[in-house]
Amino acid sequence: MRKTILITIEEKESGLAVKAVLSKKEGLSRREISRLKFSSGILLNGETCRVSQCVKTGDQLKIIFPEIDSIHLGYLPERPEILYEDEDLVLVNKPAGMPCHPSHEHQGDDMGTLLQSYYQGQKFTIRAVGRLDKDVSGVMCYAKNQPSAARLSKERSEQILHKTYIAVAKGIFAKKQGTLQYRLEKVPGCRDRRISEEGKLCITDYKVLKEYADRSLLEISIRTGRTHQIRAGMASLSHPLLGDSLYGGKCNEIARPALHCARIAMKQPFNGSEILAEAPMPDDMRKLVNE
Repeated sequence: MRKTILITIEEKESGLAVKAVLSKKEGLSRREISRLKFSSGILLNGETCRVSQCVKTGDQLKIIFPEIDSIHLGYLPERPEILYEDEDLVLVNKPAGMPCHPSHEHQGDDMGTLLQSYYQGQKFTIRAVGRLDKDVSGVMCYAKNQPSAARLSKERSEQILHKTYIAVAKGIFAKKQGTLQYRLEKVPGCRDRRISEEGKLCITDYKVLKEYADRSLLEISIRTGRTHQIRAGMASLSHPLLGDSLYGGKCNEIARPALHCARIAMKQPFNGSEILAEAPMPDDMRKLVNE
């Protein structure tokens, strides 16, 4: 049986963010709050909410804990799923729910650490080239040495290293193919990004691959690599990704943003040979588009 807690906001707590109430009143850690958020386990007055949202006196917070210590976004594999490998780099299929590299909240449960453990005894350090959001699945590139990392980073900035994503977004697009240009700005204290004239330029190409009654399957590529570029861009069109609660996407069918890096095309950093690696659509996204 899932553990449920009901919190009534008192006057002294009015104006606090949801995450502050959970931290101060219930003693939950940042990681526990993150897990609750992505399992849609935080309801404010009966509706899902952002943890940055402020509460007021009399509000009702309902906290629903998962049955197990997991949000079922993915899994922690015993070994990485390697798509391509040579002496300079490795391409892997990163599952949703796993960070690309260590952080203060994730020590030992990230793909970089998993790879380093997999290559234990071999004298090189794994370096991430670019990144994917923790809850985004798909192809991720890691360099095995510093010269490779430098050359691959240059390939990425020059669009020689190019990623193609697939996504499932809300609704039917009036324009079936296009290029979006917008600027994204980080808001202090918030996880999401907002469109602002003061933000960093984003250029996003999209194409509708297939339409369903209330959703669209998209192919997306980006010419700039900004945090949340695809997620915020689709939401700005009123087509948030399914499962993306941070940007208004419904989470009743999938517990994370329906975004997957399906393909990476690049050149070997030293001999220039063409490299192409693909990762199949994961099961949770496949269920969204099964007819």
